[in-house]
Amino acid sequence: MYQLHNHIFLLAVLALGGLTGCQQDETETKVENIRPIKTITLTAKTQATEERKFSGLVSPANSSTLSFEVSGKVIEITVDVGDQVVAGQRLAVIDDEPFKLKVQSAEADFKKAKANFRHSASDYERKSELAVKGYVSASDLDSALAQRDAARNQEAMALSQLNIAKRELRKTVLKAPFGGYISKRLVEPHQEIVSGQELLQLDELEEVDVELMLPENIIGYLKHGDAGIASFPSLQGIHVEGRIDEIGTLAEAANTFPVSLRLNQRPHSLYPGMTAEVQLMIDHGEQNEGFLLPASAIVAGVGTGSGRHFVFVYEPESGTVRKRPVFVSGGQRQMARISEGLKAGDIVAVAGVSFLTDGMKVRLLDEKRD
Repeated sequence: MYQLHNHIFLLAVLALGGLTGCQQDETETKVENIRPIKTITLTAKTQATEERKFSGLVSPANSSTLSFEVSGKVIEITVDVGDQVVAGQRLAVIDDEPFKLKVQSAEADFKKAKANFRHSASDYERKSELAVKGYVSASDLDSALAQRDAARNQEAMALSQLNIAKRELRKTVLKAPFGGYISKRLVEPHQEIVSGQELLQLDELEEVDVELMLPENIIGYLKHGDAGIASFPSLQGIHVEGRIDEIGTLAEAANTFPVSLRLNQRPHSLYPGMTAEVQLMIDHGEQNEGFLLPASAIVAGVGTGSGRHFVFVYEPESGTVRKRPVFVSGGQRQMARISEGLKAGDIVAVAGVSFLTDGMKVRLLDEKRD
């Protein structure tokens, strides 16, 4: 009988121990199920700057279309596309024989007018002396004065025509107004051209710009001198800083405005016409201030409208996270800017948010378990 009691007591102890063990296992399982999360605590809102990238084309800062100021036959072209030239270099020549003949004719006319003036001036002086003695009437003296003045005007006009003829003769030689590279050639020797007809294009490559077309919702936030960083798909690893040099005031295709970014330097392998990507920091002022969060903290919203997403905010009182709608208004330095839905002091989960649910009990990653 005593052995039976001992046996029953032993079974009861074992059963109780097993029950206790099960309870401990369940407790441990519950502890293990409390997910640790990484968080950040929000402080003050950031300045409303947004990082945007735009595509553009490289262009010379100084470019000139070259043409003759006179008409005639081109007899010589000394450059071709791609040639480098210096300021004052001879580029093309027009047949100058007609212009030399014009100069000779103008010189003859000037000499004739000059002689005529000398004769008229001498006649007036002579009659002035005779008029004092009473030998020449006042009307004859006035006529001599008028002839002298007319001859003087004719001489001045002839001199002007001579100077014009000489200038046209000088313009039969086309010279480079500045140093650079020939990017276009649109004429051949022995070709008749007219004044103002485009012959060559000269690009100065000491300074280059990136020409951009920016949307109307951006243009109002830019100003001269704003910084930008340009990169080039064909030149891997090259980034060049620059400043906004020109901002257009007239919208063009698709309501975009022309903007020019002057690069601080030109890499040796960078040429006009190459594609560029420019990174600009857009300052929206107080209209778009917000908190910066890493992209890993954002849960994309479905059917909530443009910019509507969610984050999980930790509540210390309950030890749980709550799903909160927020508005993503832009980005900065690879971070998302939240302009609505959060306040200073909020503790936001920034990693593993895809595994969280509204009301889930969690613990902070740096908390120690008992």
